[in-house]
Amino acid sequence: MTFPSYNKKAQGNVFVYLMIGIVFFVLGLALTPALTDVATEATSTSQLNCTNTSSLTDQNKAVCTSIDIQPFLFMGTIFGLAGLLLTGAVLRWTKKDQHSLE
Repeated sequence: MTFPSYNKKAQGNVFVYLMIGIVFFVLGLALTPALTDVATEATSTSQLNCTNTSSLTDQNKAVCTSIDIQPFLFMGTIFGLAGLLLTGAVLRWTKKDQHSLE
């Protein structure tokens, strides 16, 4: 049974991608509750009063909607980047190195 030969530098890059992907994933997990708290506080009755929609202007409704969407966009972006990096690392790991001199 023979194993395909891999470029040693490419193997090192795989681990770098894995580490950066895990860092992005942990970053997303760590910052999401704080961002959700900020969004909840900004839309509270003492700030924008987004709970009373009948007295809001169209501009304030847009601001309330954008603040409500912000944590989900943040989570999606961070976890999407982490997923791309992890997928790229896995694909590089499984890809056979065709440029090896061995």
